[in-house]
Amino acid sequence: MRLRVLGAHNLESRDTRMESHLIDGVLALDAGGLTRALTFDEQKQVRAIILSHRHFDHVKDLLPLGIAVRNNGVTVDIYAIQDTADFIKSKLLDGSLFPDFLRSPSPDNPVFRINVVGFKKEFKVLDYTAMAVPVPHAVPAAGFQISSGDKKLFYTGDTGRGVADIWPDISPDVLLSEVTFGNAMEETADRVGHLTPALLMEALDKFKAHHGYTPRVIVSHMNPPWEDDIRRELKELTRETGIEVQVADADEVIDL
Repeated sequence: MRLRVLGAHNLESRDTRMESHLIDGVLALDAGGLTRALTFDEQKQVRAIILSHRHFDHVKDLLPLGIAVRNNGVTVDIYAIQDTADFIKSKLLDGSLFPDFLRSPSPDNPVFRINVVGFKKEFKVLDYTAMAVPVPHAVPAAGFQISSGDKKLFYTGDTGRGVADIWPDISPDVLLSEVTFGNAMEETADRVGHLTPALLMEALDKFKAHHGYTPRVIVSHMNPPWEDDIRRELKELTRETGIEVQVADADEVIDL
């Protein structure tokens, strides 16, 4: 698997894009920074999108993507848990903002097809095997394990303290995790369901205790005002624990 980081932040500006990643050019993980990062030709290659939850910074680029690919003759499959699927059908893709992409250009050949997935049940996405597991956040949310051959990636989406409760259900080689705030914001992170560097390391300690190994760790979803603190604190914790953490940068391509 080849992972392309499209957006690694939770705020959008000239220099930052919202959360989104692309596997092998065809499978997107969330759609916060999807269209800002891709050419029109690259957008037309996307065949499936996995959504972790319904917050706007993870779904917003479904609309511009729909406009860009609506005459492509291909239906893009969206995979999400019930809560996320209900929201995007009733709010984002209801036809009031842009065309009804669930029925346009025709009911038999829509731009998007929504597939509801259950927790802890494997399903096929293109040539990949995926599985959703519940993660703690401010709204119902899922992390997803994506498998290709003998390689497994787990994408946490947005999550907070308590994410270690899902470790018995997954066994990834690579962990793509959020870290939204610096350690000084732990109380806020707890309240809104996000991680800090220290909380991530606590979760990784529990992962190793359960599985006997530590996965490769890539961090994303940084809050820009806290990015310098996040990077510094992760380096400090790496020195203390020996756990290497890679901080994702937009447009970076990572071979897994």
